[in-house]
Amino acid sequence: MKKKSVTKLKKELMLLVKQAIKERDEYTCQYCGEKVEGSNCHASHVIPVSAGNRLAFDPLNLKVLCYHHHINWWHKEPTASGDWFKAKFPERWKYLEEHRNEVVHWKQLDYLRMIEEWKNK
Repeated sequence: MKKKSVTKLKKELMLLVKQAIKERDEYTCQYCGEKVEGSNCHASHVIPVSAGNRLAFDPLNLKVLCYHHHINWWHKEPTASGDWFKAKFPERWKYLEEHRNEVVHWKQLDYLRMIEEWKNK
């Protein structure tokens, strides 16, 4: 059996995490309160994946937004959207601030373990 690359494992893990977030948030935009489905339902990061820290797969770092509020508000108005998140989820924001600089260097086995954990949730 051929081993999956770390890139493919990251993608598989991200899909599992995002699906869990959509279920946790009941497919509801956390900003406008509208029910969303399909390509209109975005599991969006608070601290971006590009920050390279351990929060990439942390469920407290994601929330559901509709397409409009993810693309046309969250990314285009980062100060306003960040202030909204801090006000709506103060405990999550505090947690994210405490852990935002924790960089990890996961190996293939770490991703495999996390994928199994998410599949079993």
